[in-house]
Amino acid sequence: MNILLPDVLVHLSNVLLLIAYSVRDILWLRWFAVAAALINMPYYLLQSTILWPPVGWAIVFMVINLYQIGRIYWERRPVVMSGEEKALYNFGFHALQPRDFVSLTMIGEWRNAVSGDKLMTTGERVSSICIPISGAVQVRRHGQNLGTFKPGQAIGTAMALLDEPSSVDAVVTEPARYMCWPLAGIRTFLNRKPELRAALAQLTNHELARKVQQVASQNIDVG
Repeated sequence: MNILLPDVLVHLSNVLLLIAYSVRDILWLRWFAVAAALINMPYYLLQSTILWPPVGWAIVFMVINLYQIGRIYWERRPVVMSGEEKALYNFGFHALQPRDFVSLTMIGEWRNAVSGDKLMTTGERVSSICIPISGAVQVRRHGQNLGTFKPGQAIGTAMALLDEPSSVDAVVTEPARYMCWPLAGIRTFLNRKPELRAALAQLTNHELARKVQQVASQNIDVG
């Protein structure tokens, strides 16, 4: 029985590798790969002359896979959002995974604004995109009220994309709490995580479509 045991372990190890290559979840693939290497190791150790090179490589592969398993568990840990982050996420960021959304908020800055503060100024280029979660922001041109940004509506999206000076003022009329993302920070973020470009583009298109609809209904330009 002892003579046949190494052969049995080799077959079992290869069955586990076959399963590993069949699963879709990378976490399970790595666990099966670790188990296959671990089960296969006695085959090399029980030879009349121990096969140290395969043993060494098996250990190397096990260490690499265990490290990656640890990273996956770390990345999949539960995401804890603050009350403000939850409010912002619920305003229209469901296209992003919660963890990606939290990463996005980390490159921005939460700010408070009082009545009279300007988030956009006529004639100045827009260098950031802001989304209030409370308060009111009024759009004005030459002192005339053109409309109001509601909580959850992005301020400065169109002008930022066009890279043109703002044609309106965005003036806070009620104390507001908002998230502000510098355009440079967003570009750096997307360079690090290009897979999120499509999701953010979808959010931007949705926001622009909403503004076009608002302009059509009110015949105004909200920038």
